[in-house]
Amino acid sequence: MNLAICEDNPQHYEIICSILMDLPENTFQTCHFSTGNELWETISNSASSCPYSIILMDIDLGENSMNGIALADQINKLCPDSQIIFISQYLQYATAVYETEHVYFIHKLQMAKYLPLALQAACRKLADRQEQYLYFSMNSRNYQVQKSEILYLERNLRQTIIHTRDHAYTTKERLHDLAEQLKPDFCRCHNSFCVNLHAVCTYSHQGIQLSGGYTVPVSRSYYQSVKDSLAFMKLVHHKEVES
Repeated sequence: MNLAICEDNPQHYEIICSILMDLPENTFQTCHFSTGNELWETISNSASSCPYSIILMDIDLGENSMNGIALADQINKLCPDSQIIFISQYLQYATAVYETEHVYFIHKLQMAKYLPLALQAACRKLADRQEQYLYFSMNSRNYQVQKSEILYLERNLRQTIIHTRDHAYTTKERLHDLAEQLKPDFCRCHNSFCVNLHAVCTYSHQGIQLSGGYTVPVSRSYYQSVKDSLAFMKLVHHKEVES
């Protein structure tokens, strides 16, 4: 997991590194930035939409650097999945940080105690967000689409088309592999189709009617699986689907 440390004080940077090294399971790949401008340039020019999963952010980064709170606000807009942990020796910033999305505010005198807790909280939030998105690649770029926005997936020749409420994405990844990521809220209904169970309005042997007026086929071999999946969804979410 990629972790950025934006800290202009060499001694404080060394303390952070020491704490990270002492973690029972340290799987972080760290990258150090001494100015906010340097971190922002790296993030804004990155081919990846979210180059750092977690960012440890000092706030007062010197007169010639972007303030850590202002930088966090920009990162929130460009990389909403990045989890930001503020680390500062100035308590007067403790209120201002709430202008941004962040996980923790830690006083530098309490890093040894609270940094491991903050990292655990950040990892939990990342895990929760990962469950909400489908991740795939397209044209050598990585994409993430909120699962709830996807209506159905369609395999056409050697490409899979991901149909959302207002867009269609094309990827070379296999339908089977994407469908595995989407369980249990999605179900295969055909060799070439996979549907969002929450988007199903009605279904029969003739096809599945989805919200938005879309219709997808259901094959004889998948019909019982669709029926069972919708029955389970009804049990869990108390949602009626006409058949």
